[in-house]
Amino acid sequence: MTTANPSLEKLAEWLRAQRRAAGLTHRELAGRSAHAFSDTTFSRATTGIRIPRLPVVEAYARACGASVKHARSLWRAARYAEHRQRDPRAGVPRPDRVYDRDALIHALQQLYYKAGAMPMDEMEHRAGDHGELPHSTVRRMLAGKSMLDLQQLFAFLRVCDVTGGEWEQWRLAWLRAWRRCEVLRAAERLNRTLRASAHDRPGPPDHARPAEAPRRPARAPRPYPPVALAMPLFQPTAPTLARSR
Repeated sequence: MTTANPSLEKLAEWLRAQRRAAGLTHRELAGRSAHAFSDTTFSRATTGIRIPRLPVVEAYARACGASVKHARSLWRAARYAEHRQRDPRAGVPRPDRVYDRDALIHALQQLYYKAGAMPMDEMEHRAGDHGELPHSTVRRMLAGKSMLDLQQLFAFLRVCDVTGGEWEQWRLAWLRAWRRCEVLRAAERLNRTLRASAHDRPGPPDHARPAEAPRRPARAPRPYPPVALAMPLFQPTAPTLARSR
């Protein structure tokens, strides 16, 4: 059966090949897994229709005597390809380009999806039973609300199968982000101190304040002068003509 996700088909074909090489049926695989999963679940994992859960893939490989690590890498590739189909702009994490908190969170978000984006409670379980990586902490970090501490970062890298050679790059990235946060916090504390001191500083006494200049009284509007007539008033009389005698 063909699928839109070639990485998923590669995972399904590898699982089928491991079962054939072991010469086992799906019911026998279920028995070898101490019935942690049913034969129907194992059968569906090889159809290539949907990506099976990681514990199913690992149990399938373990029952076949195959490499669990390789099975996990195929599962991660299938999940990441599915994520890239939903978000073609998804990039590869670059810890060497991290210099502040937001950049670190963004890089860890990319790493989370590249590692298969397993459920956060599953990440907590795989990190250990001592609260090394609480699922609530991972959820807040992925939402951009908080930053992992250094030990939580190491647990996160371990669960994501990051190799030891890359750990130093991530450690340096975390240090750069942490130092930047410290600088911003120190600047904010200084600003609060300056604002508080300016607010509490007493003002000058009344006698030291410059006296206000006296205001000039408002001037009454100047009355308009009476308009003189250009010509005197008179009653015109009709002209008289002298009679000629």
